[in-house]
Amino acid sequence: NKKFLNIYSFKVNSNIDNTIKSILYAYQECVLNNFIGVVTLPLRKDLISQKSNFNFSGHTEFLQKLDKKKYSNMILFHKKIIVSTITTHIPISKVRSTILKKNYLFNKILSLNNTLKIDFNIKKPKIFISGLNPHSGENGQMGDEELILVKPVISKLKKIGINIFGPYSADSMLLNENANSVDCFVYLFHDQALIPFKYISKFSGVNYTGNLNIIRTSPDHGTAYNIKNIKNISSMSLQNCFKLTKRIYQNRIKNEKSKKITRSKFFN
Repeated sequence: NKKFLNIYSFKVNSNIDNTIKSILYAYQECVLNNFIGVVTLPLRKDLISQKSNFNFSGHTEFLQKLDKKKYSNMILFHKKIIVSTITTHIPISKVRSTILKKNYLFNKILSLNNTLKIDFNIKKPKIFISGLNPHSGENGQMGDEELILVKPVISKLKKIGINIFGPYSADSMLLNENANSVDCFVYLFHDQALIPFKYISKFSGVNYTGNLNIIRTSPDHGTAYNIKNIKNISSMSLQNCFKLTKRIYQNRIKNEKSKKITRSKFFN
């Protein structure tokens, strides 16, 4: 009801316990279709891990586990720009071994493409993907990940109809001319994606977790403890979370209706 604010309470032992239980409760309510989605706020992951026995690496990973999904996608959205990162909250030293896991990159792109089609209503997404090394490896002169992994995966994806191109140099992939013609920019690790996106969005973008049964959005900024109580701080990122949640919900409904019409035509 738009005229009321619903407040739910449950017993907790600490602020950390409250944080975890709040996420669990919100997730369960969405699964029961009592709400169309959940908007999470930024958390101090290190405090949760330090002050509890709970290994919390981030909302993205936690909700993926709750949803029993092998893959999820961290997607950043701002106006017409969509950015995604293949690896999320892991040390830079583990990025190479992670993306080299069998079918890992392939399946991440596959689930991302599906999310772009259903949740963002993009009929045939055009995807650009970056390399891992500076200048995308310079044809093997500065690393071989692009040659032994990215290019073969791109070829494999194209054979099944995925409209993907690359690998491109991460430092120049998200340019103005590309921003107007490419549906999604994929980067291989966290900061490759977040640095240009936050610069462009000016902290008004939305972090969306793709490939979940529920809809989860979050502001693209951090906890911002350092600017607490300062006047004239923008809440645009949070407002955009609610707008994107509604938009994705409506797109999912459209997709379900389209599937029903298609099945009806087929069986009739």
